[in-house]
Amino acid sequence: MSAGSYADFLGQEYLASYLPAGGGSVKLVVTGDADVADRFERSLHAVAVREHALMVSLSAETTKVHMIDQVFFAVARQIDWDQVAVAIVNTAYDNIAVPAAPGRLTVAEVAADHDLDPRELYRSVRRALEHLLLTDTSFPRELRRALLRLAQAHLGSGDVNTAEALVIHGWLTGERVGLRELRDAMIYARIGRHNARTMLTSVGRLLLRAGYGGLVLHCDLTRLAEARRPPVPERTGIYYSKAAVLDAYELLRQLIDATDDLTGMLVLAVVPPELVSDEKRGLPAYAALQLRVADEVRDRRRANPYASLVRLDVRLEAVR
Repeated sequence: MSAGSYADFLGQEYLASYLPAGGGSVKLVVTGDADVADRFERSLHAVAVREHALMVSLSAETTKVHMIDQVFFAVARQIDWDQVAVAIVNTAYDNIAVPAAPGRLTVAEVAADHDLDPRELYRSVRRALEHLLLTDTSFPRELRRALLRLAQAHLGSGDVNTAEALVIHGWLTGERVGLRELRDAMIYARIGRHNARTMLTSVGRLLLRAGYGGLVLHCDLTRLAEARRPPVPERTGIYYSKAAVLDAYELLRQLIDATDDLTGMLVLAVVPPELVSDEKRGLPAYAALQLRVADEVRDRRRANPYASLVRLDVRLEAVR
């Protein structure tokens, strides 16, 4: 398939309806060369904008893709958490039948717009926020608490100040944050390899609630194919040992096995042709992933865009 036609297919079959309905998927995309990969990324971004989905692009050159916590932090840095919090606050106001006007979210402003007692409104909207977030077990507990604090910061009631909101933003994006500051925000665990996968698989569901059409996670894994590091003056970014490459494949395998939890999320791992056939650093080196994406039966004259592994402008002899 061509890069543009596959991006359009994803837009029609996944971003337009499947992701907004709560679906999730993981695809391995083999691109013929760097130009094809660039065209696919640009086309996919245009489609994501058209379908109101958030597209996040990661590169193995700048993100340690073999570490799930680093992948989550890279995704979190590209999310507007304030916009997510605003959507949650608007939902809470709607749930108590007191809609907030755009840009007027504080309790004082909403109370004035509806001629209500600010203290009574505060108690009602706070209970609505707590019910909306703290009772929703589909999200990790620490994420629920963080979102509650970010939402409360928009109420203008003094519950959460700017410094505390910044602590939560830092916690979400992997910045160094003191444990004391985290405890003050009711967060008692850092994000690490033990809980980052659950955090990552929750992002699509969260974005759906915030009004997006879902999350498109585009991962460029080209750097995994480089077995030898260049001379020091020519090195750029991150390089991977064979063990790290296998860890990256294991991360993808885990996401594939967690597809049922990828609500509103489409993961696209983009690789060069050599990683499909290389016995040392390619898919054959990690059978657990290869067996999940291998196309055992494939019509070489007709592409199957629904397959787990899709080739874009790849010469057949390059992947034999």
